[in-house]
Amino acid sequence: MISYLFVFGRTPHLALAELASLFPDVTHFTAGMGILEVSQDDCFSAESVIASLGGTVKIAEVLEDVPKLSGAALAAALAKTADVSKRIVFGISSYHPSISVTVGLLTEVKQVLESMGYTARFVAGRDKEPLTSVVVSKQKLTELIIVPKKQSIVLAKTVAVQDFESWNRRDYGRPYADPKSGMLPPKVARMAVNIGMLNDKCQMLNEKSTLLDPFCGMGTILAEAVLSGWNVVGSDQSKEVVDKARRNLEWLTGSRPIKNQDGIRQGETLSSWKLFISDATHVSEHLLKESIDAIVTEPFMGSTRLGGNNPIRPITQSDQLKTIKNIIKGLEKLYLGCLKDWHKVLKPGGRLVMTLPAFQIGERTMFVKRVIDSCENLGYTKLLGPLEYSRPQAVVKREFYVWHT
Repeated sequence: MISYLFVFGRTPHLALAELASLFPDVTHFTAGMGILEVSQDDCFSAESVIASLGGTVKIAEVLEDVPKLSGAALAAALAKTADVSKRIVFGISSYHPSISVTVGLLTEVKQVLESMGYTARFVAGRDKEPLTSVVVSKQKLTELIIVPKKQSIVLAKTVAVQDFESWNRRDYGRPYADPKSGMLPPKVARMAVNIGMLNDKCQMLNEKSTLLDPFCGMGTILAEAVLSGWNVVGSDQSKEVVDKARRNLEWLTGSRPIKNQDGIRQGETLSSWKLFISDATHVSEHLLKESIDAIVTEPFMGSTRLGGNNPIRPITQSDQLKTIKNIIKGLEKLYLGCLKDWHKVLKPGGRLVMTLPAFQIGERTMFVKRVIDSCENLGYTKLLGPLEYSRPQAVVKREFYVWHT
């Protein structure tokens, strides 16, 4: 068996849920990290796996456990990974506060390697922090990851890093983006899409599976679903927004409209993705009954004045609370209407992955409790949640929930 460490990004709980959706045998290893054992007979490709994940920034193959950390132990591990040229450009990253990777330690490793006949150079992390995937990739480093266990220290070699250029291109290179609308970043959208890939029996969906985003916005979730192999359907109540989503998906896939109404009574089919204009509470009027395998969406979350970059500024906290109560009341009505309608188009056992808002005012958190309490009566069973994703100082926090029908 070969053990692999998965190093998570900024949303470790969501990243672990994503990874577990694709690899049910994965377990939590330490803070911000999961571990998976793979048989040597399995066709496990770390490069392919990390390309499919939004929340994992590195995958590392476990080399060995050592009783204590030393320059000699690290140099010996690096030597096992070296090629015939005997040239090593290396870095070492610690993922535990009890272990600090100092320049002194790196220098010691370099000296030991040179005494073994290697030409060695090291790259240090900034402020003793772990090396970023950008540095590992651009510097073409051989990176060792060190993580303490109960009685030993795990040494692992990084074998794949997240393709930051591809993610940045999809985030900033597409024709239309609207940061003010608070849309999900592509990495978070990919995590949500992957979490939606199982049905109620934990069976992986196939290439004919269809995903719906009824609040499609600029099409971020749809784009990540297309890249993950889904057939996708998106809708929004605004024609302008749907047109922008269409342009973004055309840019991503290079596809053009074709005349085929497969499963949709009105709307437009474009290659493996389809868009139409609809209020989110009435999408069942445009789709066939039980035609959708998964719904993944971030709905409207209330006034943009409550966003992290534009906090509300009423005179008193009492006024703030009153404002939020009114917003929650409106959102609960909207979401309940959506859930009732979406149940008609979801297949039995289909998944719903949805972000819900939680409003933080001082020490008090307010959320759409009536929606969460009503889901079972509407035919949904909760699987996961809440899994928080939000900016640190945001007034409106996103919380992911996962249900199945």
